[in-house]
Amino acid sequence: MKNFLENSKNFGKDFLSKQSFWIFFLLIFVLFSVIFVGLTAYAYSFQDRVYPGVQIADVPIGGMDRLELKTFLENMSDKLSNQGFNFRYKNSEGDQNLLVYPIVVSGDTSIELAYIDIEKNLDYFLNYKKDGGFFKNIALVLWTRINRPVLQLQDIFVDEDRLTKIVKENLSPYETKPQEANVEIFSISPLDYELTSSTDGVLYAYDNLGEQIKKDWSNLQTVDFLLDRKLVISKIKKTDIEKIINRLPSVFDDGNLEIFYNDSRTNIERRWYISIDDIKKYIQVQEYITEGEENTLVFGLQQEKILEFLKDRVESLVNVEARNAKFSVVEESRASEFQGSRPGIKLLLDKTAEKINNAFIERTWHDDGITKTVVLEIETIEPSVKTGEVNTLGISEVLGIGVSDYSRSPYNRIQNMKNAVNKLNGLLIAPGEVFSTIEHTKPYTLEGGYLPELVIKGDEVKPEIGGGLCQIGTTLFRMAMNSGMEIVDRRNHSLVVFHYNDPVNGNPGTDATVYDPAPDFKFKNDTDNYILLQTEMNTASEELIFTLWGTNDGRHAYFTHPTVLRWIPHGEEKIIKTTKLEPGVEQCQSAYLGADAEFTYHRKFSDGATEETLFESHYRPLPRICLLGVEENIATTSTSSTPLLDDNNTSTVQ
Repeated sequence: MKNFLENSKNFGKDFLSKQSFWIFFLLIFVLFSVIFVGLTAYAYSFQDRVYPGVQIADVPIGGMDRLELKTFLENMSDKLSNQGFNFRYKNSEGDQNLLVYPIVVSGDTSIELAYIDIEKNLDYFLNYKKDGGFFKNIALVLWTRINRPVLQLQDIFVDEDRLTKIVKENLSPYETKPQEANVEIFSISPLDYELTSSTDGVLYAYDNLGEQIKKDWSNLQTVDFLLDRKLVISKIKKTDIEKIINRLPSVFDDGNLEIFYNDSRTNIERRWYISIDDIKKYIQVQEYITEGEENTLVFGLQQEKILEFLKDRVESLVNVEARNAKFSVVEESRASEFQGSRPGIKLLLDKTAEKINNAFIERTWHDDGITKTVVLEIETIEPSVKTGEVNTLGISEVLGIGVSDYSRSPYNRIQNMKNAVNKLNGLLIAPGEVFSTIEHTKPYTLEGGYLPELVIKGDEVKPEIGGGLCQIGTTLFRMAMNSGMEIVDRRNHSLVVFHYNDPVNGNPGTDATVYDPAPDFKFKNDTDNYILLQTEMNTASEELIFTLWGTNDGRHAYFTHPTVLRWIPHGEEKIIKTTKLEPGVEQCQSAYLGADAEFTYHRKFSDGATEETLFESHYRPLPRICLLGVEENIATTSTSSTPLLDDNNTSTVQ
């Protein structure tokens, strides 16, 4: 009996011990399960949001969904833009400031010198560290929360060429360009000349403007930096020229330099001459790299003088614009030719100038066997639509129409639109062809038929050619959508301009901006037939009416009219003091409200397939900007500034 009781007691202890173990194991399992499920749910909650702890510079963005992040990035982009670029520099008056705004307004057209690609940045931040597997993503959520990674904005575009040109135009009066030693010819017979001395120059360093802007904007900082002045040493000295001066008489002995061109269309031969008198004015001592890669000095001709000669005397007699065949629609809805096609001819200025200079350089080395006649370098440009294609078009009906309002436009803007309308009218677009607005309306020059409008560039007012082209792009955009075409490239205007508001509800959103070389408006003829573009400028209603003809393949298309999600105030007036206007004289640019708008483009095809494209447009707010003329000794600065973040934000951006 005693043994039985002891055995029972031991059994109970063993049972309780095993039971405790399993209970403990079960509790641990439940605990880990809860933690695992919690972490999984936590990680999953960031599937469409930025991972926790992520920052841009010192601004936290963790937990933001796409809409919140988009609004934040647009606000930051607007504030950075409205602060402008402050370039500090020194001149004889001391420390100065040049304030350049990233948006240059030319009539109805706004040129963006810099902008942040919002869509690409949204994808970057929302997908940051989300390329791992299931368990890795859980670990990364915890890692970002603890380590708080600091990221930078990506995909910042800077039009460095235009920006540098504006800055140079404003600062060039304070620069001293280096002068190379040269020979100045007084007379040829008898030869009388003088060697001029070289002088060093002092220039501002423009090399890193784009990189500096990208660096500052990527960290949400306003652009404010010093343009260094650099000493530029001349390369050609007077003593160097003395070593080849004995060859100077020989460069005149062979007389004029002939330029020859045979017009293949007419078989007419044309000749021009760079005369001895021209050579006397154009001559320049140059460095030349020989085949042995040794530098030697030669007598050449100034590049800018040769180009000036070619542009003034040669180009207009050689260049022929390529002309596409154009067609109109006659009574039976058939295409009828009204303009035949022809190939174009373009003088290659730089190549021809180089060829002329090389021919003249031979005179430094040789007395015999030199080139006396230079043949022009040209390029033949084939038309994209040729006359013979009229018989296979199959054009039978209207596919769609686009309309826009150009009322209250100034004279130059109307003339520019009229010029573009004439260039576009009757164009044929082949099946599969991508239509480019820029390609068919350029060149944007006085010779190309366009007139200038005045714009503020830095602290100067300069003429800008081509205002009114956004009206063309907007009308084409609406026409292409009403016709069911594939939209390839469209960017909304950066500002809200009443000319481009939707013709039905008056909201912004259905516009397309055009500015050479980008942005462009493009659409694709994704039908199996040619389509025909006809353009009309109705002076009575002050409307552009563009019609697309073709063969209906059963598709149906329409777009909803835009909805404004928010209006953005433009902020207080900015004043830029400048010595380039008379003291007290003021020239101003209007203020523009910003906005976020969207609409949907619907396409339904004959096989029942449907396609929806959401077009989202962000329009920047822009304050009224005025240039105010001041006395010479007053620095050019902005009289107001705007903090990049609101006062209630815990972070600051400088």
